[in-house]
Amino acid sequence: MSQNVIEIVKFKLAPGVSEQDFLPLNDAFQTFIDKQSGLLYRSLAKQPNNQGYIDVIYWQSMEDSKRTAQAFNNSTVCMDFLALIDKQSVDMTHHMIIAQSTCSG
Repeated sequence: MSQNVIEIVKFKLAPGVSEQDFLPLNDAFQTFIDKQSGLLYRSLAKQPNNQGYIDVIYWQSMEDSKRTAQAFNNSTVCMDFLALIDKQSVDMTHHMIIAQSTCSG
């Protein structure tokens, strides 16, 4: 049995990019993510100081995360999404889930 994984990506928008510019491309990225096998859940949150975002994606396995990363690099939708992000600000980590509760919405 594979171990579930949380992928956490912290980032800021590129200079001159507004949240209004970003959100439609985030919607397109969400559509891409929804089609990937192994996706359990994704949420995007904004830090209170308006300086950055945190993208949290739950995967069934690390293999699912890696496979999606390869697809990400070959996707026009994902490259458009990435173009609005300050690449120097990106911090991506992966964490193995060792305990969890049921998400009740």
